[in-house]
Amino acid sequence: MKNTCDPSNPYPQNYCGRILDGDYSDQLKQRVAGYIECYRATEETGSPAIQYIAAWWGTKREIWYEYASKRLMALLGCKYDELAEVFRNRIIDRRIYKYLDVDSSIIKEVKSQEELSGAREELRKEGKKTGTIEAVYKISVKNGHAIWLKDQATIEIHEQDRICLSLGFLTIVSKEMEAEDELKKHRDHLEEIVEERTADLVKLNVQLKQEVAERKLAEEKLRQSYDILQQNLDKIVTVMSLTVEERDPYTAGHQRRTTDLAVAIAGEMGLSEHQIKGVQMAGFIHDIGKISIPAEILSKPGRLNEAEILLIRRHPQVGYEILKKIDFPWPVDLIVLQHHEKMDGSGYPQGLSGKETLVEARILCVADVVETISSHRPYRPGLGLDKALEDITKNRGILFDPHVVDVCLTLFQNKNFQFE
Repeated sequence: MKNTCDPSNPYPQNYCGRILDGDYSDQLKQRVAGYIECYRATEETGSPAIQYIAAWWGTKREIWYEYASKRLMALLGCKYDELAEVFRNRIIDRRIYKYLDVDSSIIKEVKSQEELSGAREELRKEGKKTGTIEAVYKISVKNGHAIWLKDQATIEIHEQDRICLSLGFLTIVSKEMEAEDELKKHRDHLEEIVEERTADLVKLNVQLKQEVAERKLAEEKLRQSYDILQQNLDKIVTVMSLTVEERDPYTAGHQRRTTDLAVAIAGEMGLSEHQIKGVQMAGFIHDIGKISIPAEILSKPGRLNEAEILLIRRHPQVGYEILKKIDFPWPVDLIVLQHHEKMDGSGYPQGLSGKETLVEARILCVADVVETISSHRPYRPGLGLDKALEDITKNRGILFDPHVVDVCLTLFQNKNFQFE
């Protein structure tokens, strides 16, 4: 069998594609032959990448292979002309990964096998539009075992021949996918715990509202009812704070010390007693969302990976989802949601900037940073108060509210404020 594009070049051994043999343009044939030559040369170097070239007609769903590495054929235990059907029939699970650029943060969207059912045409259109597809397949191999293969491909569209080429390579990622599935199990379990505890808190909150309604018959009874509600809210906050502390011993003193500093800053800034009480309540439970994070991540001594960082950065949102269902007389849920936002918009989870956040949240942010930097953590020893004050001074007006920073510095440098 000879190459019609270049008679001096034989087709690759065991070539079972269609383009080099078919009624297609010389330009397409030369391109496919060139790709095959490059892929074969790469394979001969012993590269671990499992390379392939797939093709399909733009208006049809049938896919065939112009080239597949020997390693892929060995894994599937089939012939070249059987590859497309065998690979399709061996798929146990598949996930498509898309990376979206939203508010300067990368969000990974994973689609499961169930969500992908009947969506192949949509994926092809996506490949044509973006030029790239990244997927992970779980397939059964010839020895009866199952492995995960990461598929990374570049899509070429040849309008003249109405042919699409997928130039890709597969990588075995079984260990990574097994770890991801295990992490998901832990996350799902913790979310169940959060839902159960939230339901209990909602139920208790309903009971408290009923007590208040029953005591609205007289002003004195209303005052007494308000006192009872205040005490119960304090108890709820205390219980919630203890819940977090039971899972993360390093959080125990952190929430209390952060609250002490935040309340002192709020008082020095002249906030009302009502606002100061709100700062105190939010401070005691500002890390309540961490109950959704596995304990082994909270106490991990080394650096966190990207998935673990993204999981931890969910805690303000999780805290908000819990607290918004409780009828606090202060915006505790919003303070907790916003306490990691920054003045320049680089914070999370919403990327708010400037005074888009509550002043109480900006106060809690500075207090949280000062306490965190100066105190011991599982992943590093405490850096000391001087380092903490240096950090908020350097980032005054950039990350932190300048007025809040000035008041915080005054408390430590001129008014002898100390952490207990």
